[in-house]
Amino acid sequence: MDRAESITTAVSTSEGSSHGPAIPRLPVEVCERIIDYVAAGWDTGYPIAKGEPHLTTLTSCALVCQDWYFLTWYHLRQRIHLRDRTDVLSLSKTLRAKPRLREVIQQVVISGASPGKRQAIPHLGTFAAMLAGKAPRLSRITIEDAEWTIGSVRMEDIGFLGVFSYIDTLNISKVTLSSVAQLSHLVSALPRLRKLWCFEVDCLQKQHVSPASLPLNCANLEHLDVRWVAPAVEDVFVHISRASRVRILELGVPNEVNASSAASRSQTMLDASSTSAELVQLHIALSSPVRDDAIDATVERHCNLSHHDHLRRLDIHLWYPFADWLWIPHILSRIVSKHFQAMAIVLYLLIDQMAEDLDGLLTTMEQDDVLVRLDYTLQEKRFSGTIASRGFCIGIHDEETLWMSGTELSGMGSAKRERYDRWDELVRRKMPHSHGRGILRYVVLWSWSNREGKLRVPRSTVHNFLEFISWIQDMEEIHRQSMQAEQKNTAGEDAHPLAKGPQGSTD
Repeated sequence: MDRAESITTAVSTSEGSSHGPAIPRLPVEVCERIIDYVAAGWDTGYPIAKGEPHLTTLTSCALVCQDWYFLTWYHLRQRIHLRDRTDVLSLSKTLRAKPRLREVIQQVVISGASPGKRQAIPHLGTFAAMLAGKAPRLSRITIEDAEWTIGSVRMEDIGFLGVFSYIDTLNISKVTLSSVAQLSHLVSALPRLRKLWCFEVDCLQKQHVSPASLPLNCANLEHLDVRWVAPAVEDVFVHISRASRVRILELGVPNEVNASSAASRSQTMLDASSTSAELVQLHIALSSPVRDDAIDATVERHCNLSHHDHLRRLDIHLWYPFADWLWIPHILSRIVSKHFQAMAIVLYLLIDQMAEDLDGLLTTMEQDDVLVRLDYTLQEKRFSGTIASRGFCIGIHDEETLWMSGTELSGMGSAKRERYDRWDELVRRKMPHSHGRGILRYVVLWSWSNREGKLRVPRSTVHNFLEFISWIQDMEEIHRQSMQAEQKNTAGEDAHPLAKGPQGSTD
């Protein structure tokens, strides 16, 4: 890598002259270590990269000067975006010229040429065949904004993806398939796949094809995320879930539901993972509310978790205007797992009318009994000894400020802070038993300029995405500690099988 020996920065002073003395030269090694530190915090696996603070900082560093551009060059190529065959050929040429880059690439994004438009991706096959074995650390493939037309990608080329031995994550977003066989072949070509994320995937194939007749190799799959996909695609995922041991299931409930419908695809997906799923996320965005007297039957048919004996955490994501808010007590009341530790409710608002929507939400929550019913349900005997400290999390979020820190959000105006204060007071007042037990989540404000510094404030709700991630990390740590304690107890019992019985018997 080309590197300058030092980087010089000048500052101006307001006393006596417009140009002050130059700051002492900063060794390039110091700059490089700072940039390396920033890069270490970038999770290339998260599917939404726009606005991610570490990536944003790295991009800004690359624009400072030529020296800093070279210091960030390899870091920024952890994630490679290929929009056409020319990009693939260029990457192949670069890998020959800079062999070190082969060990750097972690994620490849393959999309149509125009952002936001679903266009053909014949270069998927070109990439698989041409670069097989040339990116040994590649662990994630994303296919987005694409139309996978018949004959555009040879199935034998897809088979080359198996050479990438580190690939454990596949993200498919806003893609139109010609047939479900394309998806099946893609999954089967990645035998080490552990996470499969599928969002807004359509399929032109209308006739029913039994998923059991398609190739499938997914024994290692643990995390399955399926939202807003075509029925034929969802059938394949049901088959995938039954053939693997899915521990984490994220599921989008259809916009239109009917309590009297003969079958529910969302419930079929839930049932397929019921013997293994530990974490379930339900993404519900109803276009119209269900009648009050039909809610319980609708939940029974579409979101019934009564057979999930290993469930330890449930996340429910709702979108404005929250037509499904009344569902939540019915969903919680069906949980019977003895391992259940935590529950989160995330409410998504539209940022351009956030104040009005938040006022409407506060009014609704004040008038209904949802929080009261949740509070009483959480005090039942089956939950009394299982819910973790701060294990009930309820928060407000808007997707356009995904990576905004709590400190930044708190500076968005006194009116917003007042509404948050009303929100906190309402939750505590409506859930006094849970608040008294300390199971309501206390906010952690994150500052990306000092990520390790956490400021705890006496609030019971979560106000942004970073705080929600922090809550998830806390719950995972609690689960890890409980598992360690259980293993120690088991080991102790095995080591002293007669600890509680007669000692010294010679029989």
